[in-house]
Amino acid sequence: MQPIQVYNGPHGQGPNPWKVVIVLEELGLPYDIVWIPYGEIKSEPYTSLNPNGRLPSMVDPNKSVTLWESGAIINYLVATYDGERRLTYGDDRLEDKWLLQSWLMFQMSAQGPMFGQKMWFTQLHVEQNLQTAIDRYGAEVKRIMGVVDGALGKQRRKLGLAADDVVWLVGDKCTYADLAFAPWNTLLGTLFPGGGLDVRKEFPEYHRWNANVTKRPATRKVLEFREECIRLALLMELYRYSSYVDR
Repeated sequence: MQPIQVYNGPHGQGPNPWKVVIVLEELGLPYDIVWIPYGEIKSEPYTSLNPNGRLPSMVDPNKSVTLWESGAIINYLVATYDGERRLTYGDDRLEDKWLLQSWLMFQMSAQGPMFGQKMWFTQLHVEQNLQTAIDRYGAEVKRIMGVVDGALGKQRRKLGLAADDVVWLVGDKCTYADLAFAPWNTLLGTLFPGGGLDVRKEFPEYHRWNANVTKRPATRKVLEFREECIRLALLMELYRYSSYVDR
């Protein structure tokens, strides 16, 4: 099988491509990360792969399929390569099979955009201290975490699980729906610098669930690689800055 290509930004900080990489790793599929500079994603030839000019995009040379939008890519990978249903359910569990889609769409429409806006106004916006925007999106982040936390608690009670038992969003196993949240969750400390969020205390189910997702060997491998990519990129920036100053 030829490696599936996943397009990603050079420093690897954007969470969405890593959602796809995690699913590939969990399914044991070969893949290559294609690092494309952000300055090139809004023009050809990249926009022939992704007309929206965003990351990720995927090229599967085995099936001659090119896709964009991380949720669509995840659906494709699971439908095409997860015949053993390691990360999904079949028609024998029809409600669970489709409920996974609800959670994936919630991740795409709620967690990603609202976490992203909180990151923008907290860390990146040129005009600093826009407190109304910071507060608004901070409240939305916590609301979204509360939705997940409450659903996990209901799932625990429904299945009769003890407080220390592992619980997942749908059914009795980790699925692509759980995995899709993991990369964005790595940003929680950055979203609330200096405090303002105690996940363990405020959202205990969310905290335990995320810990169980991220300790899976395949997922942990990808997230550790992401951290290394970011670290190396920061070191390169520091080196370039030091070289400039020393001139």
